[in-house]
Amino acid sequence: MSLKYSTRFRWAVAAGAAAALAATAALVGPGRPAQAGAGVAVVTIAGRGDGHGVGLAQDGALAMGQRGVGTLQILGHFFPGTTLARVGGTVRVEVLSAPTGATIVTFPDGGRIQDTLTGTQSGGFPLQVAPGGAVILRWGAGRYTAQAVPPMSVQVSAQGVGSPTPVPSVPPITVPGTSTTTSLTVPARPTTPSTSVPSKPSTPSTTVPGPAGSSTSTSSSTSTTTPKARPGRARDRVSSSRPLWAVPRAGGVTAVAATGRRYRGVVEAAAQGGALSLVNQLDVETYLRGMAEVQNPSWPPASLQAQVIAERTYALRAMAAAGEICDTTACQVYLGQQAEYPAQDQAVAATAGDVLTYGGSLAATVFSANAGGFSATPEEGFGSSDAAYPYLRAAPYYTSDPDPWSLTVGFADAAARLGYAGQLTSVAVSAVGPSGRALAVTLAGTAGASTISGSAFASDLGLDSNFFQLHDTVSASAPPPPPPSQPVQALPSDAAAITRTLGPGPHHHASVPGDTGRARTLTRTGPPQGIPWRWAGLALVLLVVVATTMMFLADP
Repeated sequence: MSLKYSTRFRWAVAAGAAAALAATAALVGPGRPAQAGAGVAVVTIAGRGDGHGVGLAQDGALAMGQRGVGTLQILGHFFPGTTLARVGGTVRVEVLSAPTGATIVTFPDGGRIQDTLTGTQSGGFPLQVAPGGAVILRWGAGRYTAQAVPPMSVQVSAQGVGSPTPVPSVPPITVPGTSTTTSLTVPARPTTPSTSVPSKPSTPSTTVPGPAGSSTSTSSSTSTTTPKARPGRARDRVSSSRPLWAVPRAGGVTAVAATGRRYRGVVEAAAQGGALSLVNQLDVETYLRGMAEVQNPSWPPASLQAQVIAERTYALRAMAAAGEICDTTACQVYLGQQAEYPAQDQAVAATAGDVLTYGGSLAATVFSANAGGFSATPEEGFGSSDAAYPYLRAAPYYTSDPDPWSLTVGFADAAARLGYAGQLTSVAVSAVGPSGRALAVTLAGTAGASTISGSAFASDLGLDSNFFQLHDTVSASAPPPPPPSQPVQALPSDAAAITRTLGPGPHHHASVPGDTGRARTLTRTGPPQGIPWRWAGLALVLLVVVATTMMFLADP
């Protein structure tokens, strides 16, 4: 090897090594360990609370009730400035979306299938179903079909195949007036309020009475398997161009085989896109008996009553906004008849018709499991203007357990969950709200700096709340990625979030872009997002290697 060649080779190798090191540094990014065995870059998240933290904190309502605080004082603390009014109404809750366009309902106590709740029935309706009977409901080619399946005995009367059968109507939702209010500053429920409060409205049951002597038991269980249809009997199968209604006998329930859940009131089967949606329609007081937000009979009556009033107000405001409400954490959890228990029934009865209003309208009585000892503002919890909800404030409250938690997430997993295009090297809370919750989180790395809302950061990473602090650190190994989070309760005025259906099953709702609490806003301040920088670095390394090889081959 000549001196000329040896010198050129050394300079080429040195240049290639320098370029390779520079590219490697660019790939690793600032703050990311490059050397082998140095560990994995992670972010440690230390937080407290469970949920959006706005409005009523269930842990606080429980603690206040245990200390002897009354229902009105609990509500007055979490919703200051609101007033108590009385109103009734009907609630519609979507309880299933069957993507195949077919599902099965059963009648433990008997019932019937109708193609209208009011007015004239189509020929063949109502289809009478004996106790224990099941019916396949289908939607397709523009028609709804009800087909009886064993075990059952179909009883079709002359009215069923000939003249129509009228049925009772369902009362519409009523809106509270401004004259039926009592201040929440009153220390206890007044026996003779200073304002004139009309009697609680009559809200007749949406259940259509069945034949005389029908059973009223509701303790029957339901199979979740799909029975085979019985062919060849025309009277077991009827169809209509109108949505179908499952109407149990008086005091009975309709069971949905896909979930095993039982519902009072009536159940409508209607097409929603290509799916068949089941919507439970019933009086709001009956609906509240089937709530599963607090399944704890040891709660003090005052605490449980405060929760029930918040639930009633939320449901009726959601109905006024969207005409329907979901049955999951995106709204408030409703399981139906099997969720009923005596203490909750008593709380519903003791507060029948009671709602909270502000400025003559139903209040947005949102609530969460635990606010970490300090309730949040609407901006912190939902990204909404605080001015629209002056009674939802950031304020401390007494709790025996602020629910502390911690989580470690690898930067690679965080980048994937948060939609960061480059290699993430740092995350930091860049703005906080009045309660100390994260309003904004800044992401930094090879793709530049990005800003995401604190609520979006929490939901994307499956965190319990956005009440947290962040610390970049290094771990010996990459922790498993966190599980996804459940949808956070939306404001009852957010019609898109409280009615959106995403798929089948008992928990099939989630927030959508209209839900400002979960919407993600990324503000890019770094390099353009064309070719990822790590690929550009690799291309530079390859270019240097190719150039060095060509120099080597070209040397005489």
